Amino acid sequence: MNKAIKIVAGLVAVILITVVVIISTTDINQYKGQIIDLVEDATGRSLQIGGDLKFALSLVPTVVVEDAKFSNASWGSKLEMMSLEKFELKVALLPLITGKIQVNKIILIDPEFLLETNKEGTGNWEFFANKKQKTTVEYKGRVPSVVVNEIHIENATITYIDGVTGQQSKLLIAQITAESDNIADPLSLIIEAAYNERPITVTGHLGSLGQFTSNENFPLDLVIEMSDAKLALNGQINKPMDARGLNIAVKFDIDSLTKLSTLSGRDLPDFGPINVSGTITDDKDSYSIKSLVLMAGNSDLSGDVTANMATKHPTITATLNANLIDLAELTGEEKKEKATNKTRVFSSAPIPLATLKSINAKLSLNAKKIKTHSMILADTEVTVSLKDGVLAIKPLSSLMAGGKLAGSLDLNASEKSAMLSTTMSITGLEPNQLNHLNGKLTGAKTDVNFNVRGSGNSVSKIMANLNGNLLIKVDKGEITDSITGALGADAFTELVSMINPFSQSSDHTQLQCAVFNFDIKDGVATTDKGIGISTSQMNIIGSGVINLETEGLDIGIKPEPKEGLGINAGKFASFVRVGGTIAHPQPSTDLTGALSTGLSVSTAFATGGLSLLAEGLFDRLTADADPCATAWGKKSAPTPTTEQPEKSTSSKAVDSVKDAGEAVSNTIKGFFN
Repeated sequence: MNKAIKIVAGLVAVILITVVVIISTTDINQYKGQIIDLVEDATGRSLQIGGDLKFALSLVPTVVVEDAKFSNASWGSKLEMMSLEKFELKVALLPLITGKIQVNKIILIDPEFLLETNKEGTGNWEFFANKKQKTTVEYKGRVPSVVVNEIHIENATITYIDGVTGQQSKLLIAQITAESDNIADPLSLIIEAAYNERPITVTGHLGSLGQFTSNENFPLDLVIEMSDAKLALNGQINKPMDARGLNIAVKFDIDSLTKLSTLSGRDLPDFGPINVSGTITDDKDSYSIKSLVLMAGNSDLSGDVTANMATKHPTITATLNANLIDLAELTGEEKKEKATNKTRVFSSAPIPLATLKSINAKLSLNAKKIKTHSMILADTEVTVSLKDGVLAIKPLSSLMAGGKLAGSLDLNASEKSAMLSTTMSITGLEPNQLNHLNGKLTGAKTDVNFNVRGSGNSVSKIMANLNGNLLIKVDKGEITDSITGALGADAFTELVSMINPFSQSSDHTQLQCAVFNFDIKDGVATTDKGIGISTSQMNIIGSGVINLETEGLDIGIKPEPKEGLGINAGKFASFVRVGGTIAHPQPSTDLTGALSTGLSVSTAFATGGLSLLAEGLFDRLTADADPCATAWGKKSAPTPTTEQPEKSTSSKAVDSVKDAGEAVSNTIKGFFN
C-alpha cells in the first residue's frame, strides 16, 4: 500500500515537473501582438507593452508583463490614460491539469491612472471601438472556468481632472488587497490610501466574483474611515454589472465639519457633531434616499429625497420634517460680532441665475421650530419649487413671536434679468417675544403688510427697481424699560432724545399706536404724513424719502406735546431730520433746512428724493390729534388752525431765529435730564 502511494506521488511529481518545464519553455511573447490587437479593436486606443511577456521561473506558474501603457483620448491632457510598471499573474498548477484556471494572485505594481473629462463633460473612459473588420475566432468546446483568489495593488495613483471646472483631485493607494477562497466565496477587502493627502481606510466584505460576473445579487458590507469621519455601507446591488437595483443602508458620522476642510478644498466651520442615515435605492432613471435622518448640532431633519435623472435638467423632490432647525447655530450667527464698518445693507453679489436654470426641484418642509438669532418660528409649512429657472415659494406659513406669517415669493430667473414678486403679511406679532425686546416692551401687537416687485441680477439692483408698498401698524403697548434701551441703537437713541427730552428719565412710556406707511416706486420709498406715532405724552407725524438704490435717508419728524400734561412745548425739538443711510442713519435737528427748503414730498420725489420736507407741511400737521389714522390713510389731513395776520418778513426772521435758538437750547438740556 505504501509502495502504491509512493508510485502515485512520484507520477504526480513527474507530471507537475513536466507542466512546469512546458510552461517555462513556452514562448508566450509570440502572443503579444494578438493581445495588443484585441485591446485596440475593443477600445479604439493603442496598447504598448515595452517588455517581453514571459513566465517567471517558479513552481507556481507566473505570467509577468512589464512597462505597459494604454493611450488616452485624443483630447486628453496627457498621452497615456494608464501606465503600469509591472503586472504579475500567479496561476495554481494542479487545477491546470484538470482544465481549470485558478489565479492565486494578481499583482499590479506602481500603476498610474488618469481619469478626466473635457469641457463638454465627456470622460476619457468612454471608449469607441475600432471599426476595422476583424476575423472572429470561434472556440469550440467548453470554456475553462476562471477563479481569482487574490488581487493585490501596490503604490497606485489615480488622478481625476474635471475639464468643466478645472478642479483636480488625486488618490494615492498604498495597497489594495481583495481575497477569497474560490469564485463562490465572498471577497474580503482592505484598502489603504490617501485622497488629497488625507488618509483613507476601507475594510469589509463584498459578494463573490461569481455573483459579480454573472450580474446577480451582490452583497456588500464596508466601513470607510477618513479624517475622523466614518461611512458605513451595508446592503446589496441586484445588478452589479449595471450598477442597478440598489438597496444600501448608509450611515455617516463626524464630530466636526472642520475635519473635512482638506478633503473639500476649502475651510469648513467647526460645526457638529453630524450624523446621517438612510437607505439608497434606485428606480428607472432615478435615485432615492429613503428614511433619511440628519442630525446636525441641535438641528434635525427627516424624510425622503429623490433625484430624477431622466429629464433635461435633474429634478430633485424632497419631503422633509424637522423638530428643530437652529439657523443661528448653522450659520454661526451667535458667534458673529456686529459689523461696524458695513456701508450697505443690500448685497450687490450676483444672483446665481445659471445655477437656478440648471436644476429643477420641489421641496416640502414641515418644521415644528425654526430658531434664528432674534426669534423662533413655530409650525412652519413651506413648499419651494424650482422649474426652468422659476423659483416659487408658495405657500409659506409660520407662527412667529405670537403672530402669524403668511405669504409667497416668485423669482423668475429664466431671462437675463431676474424678476421678483413677493407678498408677505404678519398679523398679531408681539414684539416682547423678540429677543432684543424681551422684557422691555409689553403689548404693542404689530401687523405688517409687504407687497413688492422688482427686477435685477442682484439684491441691490432689485431694490433699485422696486415697486409696491409697506405698511406697519402697532397697537397699544407699554415700553417698560426706557424707550432708549428698548430700541437699543445709537441712531434711535439720539432720535428719541431729540423728540422727547424726558425719555431718559422716564421708567416707562405708554404707546397708544404707531403706523409706518410707505409707497415704493422705481426704487424710491416715500411717505407723505405716513409716519404716525402717539404716546401718552406726545403725537408724532412724519414724512420722508428712502432711496433704495443709494440707501440714502431723508425723513422729517414733527413732535407735538399733548395738551393738559403740563409739558412746555419748548422742551421738544420743533423738527427732527433723519439723514445718512439705512446702514448708518444720522438723526439731527435741522431747523434751518426745514424752514428754508420749501419742498413737498411730491417735489422731493420728482427730483429723485433726499430733500427735506417743507416747513409748511409740518405746520399743517401740528394740530393732528390722531396721527396714526392720518398715517394709515383712514382720515383726512387735519384742518389748519385759523390763520393769523401775516408778520413782516423781518419779524418772521427774528421769530424764527429766536424759536430755533430756544428749541436747540432746550433740546441740549434734555440730554442731561
